[in-house]
Amino acid sequence: MGHPSITILYGSETGNSQEFAQVLGRKCLYLSLNTVVSSLDNFDLKRLLDVKLLVVICSTTGQGDIPRNGKKFWKFMLRKGLPSDLLSHLSFTTFGLGDSSYAKFNYAIRKIHKRLIQLGAHEFSDRAESDEQSPEGNEGYYAEWERLLLEKIKKLSHHEIDPNTLLPPMNGIVPQTSKFKKITDHVKEVALTRSNLVTGIIGANERITSPDHFQDVKRLVIKDPSNSLEYKPGDTVALYPSNDPKDVESLIEDQDWQNIADFPLIIDGPTPTIEGGLVKKLTLRSLLTHHLDIISIPRRSFFMIAHHFSTDEREREKLYEFSLIENIDALYDYANRPRRSILETILEFHSLHIPVQYVFDLIPTIKPRLFSISSNPSPSTVELTVAIVEYRTIIKRLRKGVCTRWVKELEENDRIKFSVHPNNVKFSSGPLIMVAPGTGIAPVKSIIEQRLQLGLQDMYLFTGNRFHDKDFLYGDLWESLASMSQLQLFPSFSRDEKKSYVQDTLYAQSNLIFDLIYNKNATFYLCGSSGKMPIQVRITIETILEDHLGISNEESKSLCLELENKGRYIQETW
Repeated sequence: MGHPSITILYGSETGNSQEFAQVLGRKCLYLSLNTVVSSLDNFDLKRLLDVKLLVVICSTTGQGDIPRNGKKFWKFMLRKGLPSDLLSHLSFTTFGLGDSSYAKFNYAIRKIHKRLIQLGAHEFSDRAESDEQSPEGNEGYYAEWERLLLEKIKKLSHHEIDPNTLLPPMNGIVPQTSKFKKITDHVKEVALTRSNLVTGIIGANERITSPDHFQDVKRLVIKDPSNSLEYKPGDTVALYPSNDPKDVESLIEDQDWQNIADFPLIIDGPTPTIEGGLVKKLTLRSLLTHHLDIISIPRRSFFMIAHHFSTDEREREKLYEFSLIENIDALYDYANRPRRSILETILEFHSLHIPVQYVFDLIPTIKPRLFSISSNPSPSTVELTVAIVEYRTIIKRLRKGVCTRWVKELEENDRIKFSVHPNNVKFSSGPLIMVAPGTGIAPVKSIIEQRLQLGLQDMYLFTGNRFHDKDFLYGDLWESLASMSQLQLFPSFSRDEKKSYVQDTLYAQSNLIFDLIYNKNATFYLCGSSGKMPIQVRITIETILEDHLGISNEESKSLCLELENKGRYIQETW
């Protein structure tokens, strides 16, 4: 009798859904299940007809949307004419990763779950959703869902593999030591060998915060010599950063990979999904430099494999403990709280020596970083507003974001690879209220510039920064437009003498906000960091509606949701 099989598909923007899918997939392998783990879009949809047991793990992005690596899958699922019994042979369950600071949190997984049922699939185990804002976090919800699911899966398993057994790599790599070495030291040139991306030239990379301000924010201008750019306000640009060569060299030396680092590589098995494609000169060094995120924080899936490669008993036990769901708090204290990287973890566990064929299984790929476009649409130029991530952790180590470190080092006339990604956000030509704390101003700048070009001037801008003279991003532009009555400006500065936040300024203008939303059909657009800010802003809008209409909190919440469903309350946070 053959082994039963399971297909685990994920839709992920930041890697969290992918992490859970890979953890579940590894556990299924130890239950002797033939296991397929794939992004929604990378899975051959024709194979759905052969799948008996399906698990979908998916986050939600934007306005209740499917993540980018699930768009094609969802488009297929929505095709008209699909028979209602298409998936009647299939049993399934789903898990959603959500954030309740969004009104439409977990909408994506709900849509997928509902559609699977409409196409005849049967629930195998209870579905579940998580809330990142809750005390349990995503991990707490996932742990209970996984426990119940594995109880049912174990009934299908004919044989459980000893958990101390090292499984073969899912995506092995083999250095071709019989061939000539490849020189990949010229990092910028090698990065340009990716295919299917736009080649741009850096037109400017200038700081737009004051030199004495703690936060360095860049205005990054990218030119397209082919004049082929197409984008609209709200769209994003994906940048494809590379690791610091010094960090790569540290890892190569620590793992004694010097003798194989520069030989050509072949991938043994299915090629992992690499957004933007692999660089042409693929060696272990170029793989680590351009494709593997050695600066990311290690997750449980890392420790599930890494403990096998430690020769010291105490270190091996510690690595194994970090792989267990019941020790998630200890892992958080070790890795997440101090922002400890995979590279640092490998260096700190001195007996950890990783066979090179397992690097794809251990280290996640570098995901492209998406930045909102901050310029008026142009076929030849696109502008970004990028906050450089640099800080010291609780263990006093300097941390630099892998992408923003790379951005900071870009010089005028450097060539880079990038891509443009459309957003489904749409704005009416009517009055527009824009709330943009910090770098949330980026897409707002694009919107304002286009509306001015179209002669639309009914705009109300609420900015949020620390200091007027240090980090009022594009402040001169806003004040100039306000002085010419081309927009109404309501700035907030949280560290100046008259301290205020955007929600305070919104409430101070409650009469105006109510009139615009309720009487003039205005669209409300909120853009900035996630967390408390969008929740506070939404509460403020609800309160304004309650004050002016004399309605209850439940009624104001319902009214805000109605605005959202009509595309008149738009939230884009990250």
